[in-house]
Amino acid sequence: MQTEPRAVSGARDRARRRLSWLKIAAGSIIVLASFYFLASRLVRDWHEIPFARLRFSPLQLAGAFAILLLLHFPLYGWLWRTILATLGANIRTSTATAITAVSALGKYAPGKVWFTLGRMSLVRKEGVAEDKVLVSVVLEIAFTLLAGLMLLGSAVAFVPRGQVPTPVYLIFLLAPLCLLVLYPPVMNRLLGVGLKRLKRPRIELRLSYGRLLAILGICLLDWIAQGVGSFVLIASFCPLSIRQLPVLLGGYAISWMTGFLVLVSPAGLGVREGVFTLILKTVVPEPLAIIAALVTRVWMTLGELAAALAGFAYLRIRSARRKSA
Repeated sequence: MQTEPRAVSGARDRARRRLSWLKIAAGSIIVLASFYFLASRLVRDWHEIPFARLRFSPLQLAGAFAILLLLHFPLYGWLWRTILATLGANIRTSTATAITAVSALGKYAPGKVWFTLGRMSLVRKEGVAEDKVLVSVVLEIAFTLLAGLMLLGSAVAFVPRGQVPTPVYLIFLLAPLCLLVLYPPVMNRLLGVGLKRLKRPRIELRLSYGRLLAILGICLLDWIAQGVGSFVLIASFCPLSIRQLPVLLGGYAISWMTGFLVLVSPAGLGVREGVFTLILKTVVPEPLAIIAALVTRVWMTLGELAAALAGFAYLRIRSARRKSA
């Protein structure tokens, strides 16, 4: 009688392992194919780069990193802390910023769950239940997507209709879904059904429309900070006009959203750069657009590493003080 359950369990484990390897293989193919395509186009059109117009500005480069480290990461931590507060979990904004910065590195692993599991592990010492962390991440994603769609709408208005790739408009289908999920009565019902299936205790979310708008406002500020940072970064070596800023804001948002929705691509590698290139080539030559997209990835990765190191040091110091107390 005991061998049958073991056989079934073993078969399920093998199936999970095969599925995991398939996801890793699919993600690797997408990443390699995307970067190969970008590299081949860059080599082919290298002669079209207007080297005479390019000027490097160390000050603007430093400004881009300052925007990333002093605005984006604190705003991201503040966003998560505000969402947790609606669930009855209160932690310091500095602690929330450190935890989100450290756990963000988990998105570079295959799958989209490791940064959530990292938060669960890190926030456990703050006395926050894992169920609330899981719900907070779902809400964070919904708010982030909705705010990104709002910025994307502003960008599309500044780009000639014929230059916008048709798939871009399909992203707007996410807007009614996000609005439906964030409608408080629907949100509480969905949470109840989901937590019941996971055999978790019910969480009643008391989210007023004022708090909802406040969270959405923080998301918009964070998107704007990232978009402005990428604009300053690209302007540090490529001449840009301030009139092109809305295009970069929306382009950065849609490239992030597309990379996030492609589940098999870790951190949207390859996908994000390809989509950002499509948007940037409407304002700069294609080879410069490819370089700008790749440089933006390096900029964000270096910023995430720096923020994660600072966050890890903060959490270690905080833990040591607790032990000594």
